[in-house]
Amino acid sequence: MKAILRMTAIAPLLVSPLALAGENVHDRYGYIGGHASYYTFYENDVVGNGADGLDDVPFYGGQLGWRFHPNWSVQAWYEEVEGDAESKYNSGRRLDMTNYYASGRFHLDGHGFLGFEPYAGINVGEQLIESRNNPNSDENDELMTGVELGLQRVFFRHVVLDLGTRQAYSQDREYWEGQVYAGLNLAFGISNDDDDGADEETVAATPEAVVTGDADGDGVSDDVDQCPDTAAGAVVDDQGCQVYESTIQEHNAGTIYFEFDSDRVKGEFNDEVRSAADRMKAGEKASIRVEGHTDSIGSESYNQGLSERRAESVRDKLVNDLGIDASAVSTQGYGESRPVADNDTAEGRAKNRRADVIVESEEQTPQFE
Repeated sequence: MKAILRMTAIAPLLVSPLALAGENVHDRYGYIGGHASYYTFYENDVVGNGADGLDDVPFYGGQLGWRFHPNWSVQAWYEEVEGDAESKYNSGRRLDMTNYYASGRFHLDGHGFLGFEPYAGINVGEQLIESRNNPNSDENDELMTGVELGLQRVFFRHVVLDLGTRQAYSQDREYWEGQVYAGLNLAFGISNDDDDGADEETVAATPEAVVTGDADGDGVSDDVDQCPDTAAGAVVDDQGCQVYESTIQEHNAGTIYFEFDSDRVKGEFNDEVRSAADRMKAGEKASIRVEGHTDSIGSESYNQGLSERRAESVRDKLVNDLGIDASAVSTQGYGESRPVADNDTAEGRAKNRRADVIVESEEQTPQFE
């Protein structure tokens, strides 16, 4: 873990001098996120006595920021560790530590490597240190200043990965500490300078020769008629093209029957259902509705659920066996409310234990005067 985080710290230093065009970070955006960081305390003075230092320790926290210019951003940073900051020399000392930082960052907009954009920043903050061994002791409050180097990259437009390293110095006790961090941010309010296209130059068009006449007699002059061969008496639009009326047609393409108290689909779909599936896969605008039904044996609430399960079973088979897009198949359960035969006989109940496959298609009908 330490080796990985230390390599993360070195990466910005190696990549920044090799920066090449190709970054994908937004020019302006706000963000909120979380991070994990790993601290190295270089000197013993962090605990105040010069004799007992702190071992390396991970911190966790969150951040909030705003990139208000392609090259500039500001960030507020919070992180803490509770009791896990321990003596480097096994003295038993344990500390709670909390860090607050405000950062100003300069981004190398338009430069990057493998999609990562480099940045550098300066920080000012506060480090609060409290002893776990002696809770009644005074809390140390250190004024920290530092510098940072890092890399950023955007994934899925709204997710920003932030990798970097910070070196900070205590103005009170005069000690240094180092940090590597990995943050994940959610971006909002995104805008890019490239999105603001300049107004297109207006060029005066050469007037075309005026065309008169109405060759197909549809009432639209030939100079604007986009459909010059319209049939006689056809209702046309402003461009002289045939007007069609859209209607939704539906028919029962097949019925699937079930055993008593079962939602398992038996047998195969008939040729009409398979033909409808083939037309839909070929691009025909249509959809399928599966309606589930039961006989009258059992409670209404149980039969309602059984009818819905039967419809879902048929839907799954249409999708899995015939390759129909799942979004084109809907289901509806009607319980025992729509019998097609007498429930007083075994034969009638068998006919009522069913699922109907209804095909809905859009038909265009040409309009004539």
